[in-house]
Amino acid sequence: MGTATQSTSQKSTNWLVPMLAAAALLGLAAALWLIPPEQTLGNVIKVIFLHGALVRVGLLTFAAAGILSLAYLVTRKPLLAVWTMAAQESAVILWIVYALTSMVSTWLSWGEWIAWEEPRVRASFHVLWFSVACLLLALWMGNRIFAAFANLLAAMVAWTLISGASIIRHPFDPIGTSGSSTYQMLYWVMVTALLVLAGVLVRWLYTKQRPPQPTV
Repeated sequence: MGTATQSTSQKSTNWLVPMLAAAALLGLAAALWLIPPEQTLGNVIKVIFLHGALVRVGLLTFAAAGILSLAYLVTRKPLLAVWTMAAQESAVILWIVYALTSMVSTWLSWGEWIAWEEPRVRASFHVLWFSVACLLLALWMGNRIFAAFANLLAAMVAWTLISGASIIRHPFDPIGTSGSSTYQMLYWVMVTALLVLAGVLVRWLYTKQRPPQPTV
């Protein structure tokens, strides 16, 4: 009976997750398409919105990995360790994608690929190399406790660096301070869609790392 119930639940999840991912991709694409050109930046605003949504979702994924790491350190439950690594790997992947979109938006807006003089850009780069280093070290060590501490440290560093970075040319919260309700609504649609995609990615990585369950 228990095996049958588990099998039915697994089948439901198997079709639900791809549908969620497809809906999120559709929502993201629709939001990008519907964003109206900005008076100064034109359609470049679409890339900037994607860049802004990615950094927010990336930070939230780092935070999720940190919280899961803390939960594992308290409870020492093996499956929590697997979720922790899946979340951290997802956060690093999202941050790499964010870095790439940042380069594109910087080139289109300022005519250079990397604006090193901008503190926010330097902070993002430091988050990138530090989080990748922590992840690789955790994978190499193969120790769950070490991995949890490394992931927790990466989350703290990411939030500290980004929230503490000053700005020179980079506008301060251009979407939040925008007077356009359309811009704000479409931005949050993008954030929601990316959060769903991040969740799907975390779950997929978790299923790849989870030890096989015994059958009864």
